Amino acid sequence: MSEIMETPVVQEEPASDKYKTLIVILTVFTTVLAAVLAALQADASIRADIANRDSQYLAIQASGELHRSGLEANYEFTVFGDYLKNLQESTILQLTALEQEQKGDDDAAKASNELAAIAQARADAGIKFSALFTDPRYAPAGDDIMPNAEQFIIDVNADSNEIVAKQNEAADAYQRWNRKADSYVTALTILAVAFFLFGLAQAVKNARMRLAFAVFGTFVILFSLLVSILTVIS
Repeated sequence: MSEIMETPVVQEEPASDKYKTLIVILTVFTTVLAAVLAALQADASIRADIANRDSQYLAIQASGELHRSGLEANYEFTVFGDYLKNLQESTILQLTALEQEQKGDDDAAKASNELAAIAQARADAGIKFSALFTDPRYAPAGDDIMPNAEQFIIDVNADSNEIVAKQNEAADAYQRWNRKADSYVTALTILAVAFFLFGLAQAVKNARMRLAFAVFGTFVILFSLLVSILTVIS
């Protein structure tokens, strides 16, 4: 009895279906990558919008604070200027009265002393309404010492300078996140090319052409990944 040896028949994959599995895998990977990049782009856009809103709000707040500090400084130095003017006028009138007394003109000397007292009273009244004289941080330590106007300028502008610094930080954050959002859009645009190449690979019947499109699409994905990584770490 003769035995008939049956050899298993190995069915080869048709050339038209070759590399299709690879194309499907690459397409799925590209889809997932596009979804991740879309999420990152949306997050960057939201952060850019928030930073832009904060920057505009702080710019308005800084403008108001600068206006307020300008009015305060203008008032204080106007009062201080009037104080110096009245003080100088009182001193000149007192010297004039002394000259008049030496010349024997007592009536004129008395009138000059009265005017000097009035000027001195105006100067003393101005002191009561000036932070340069009433605030211990700036008030002169003695009669012949001027108020600490330099420290007053630093303090009166401190809030506005702080707000401006925050506004600059918000503006920088807006520029940074806006650039990131644009870079993610670029990466997504590059991925669209990969989708196109994989679509062509699925459509063509020639296995070599299909592989060539798959290879080109892979290089496109790698370039998109490079752009994305550089954007994340920037």
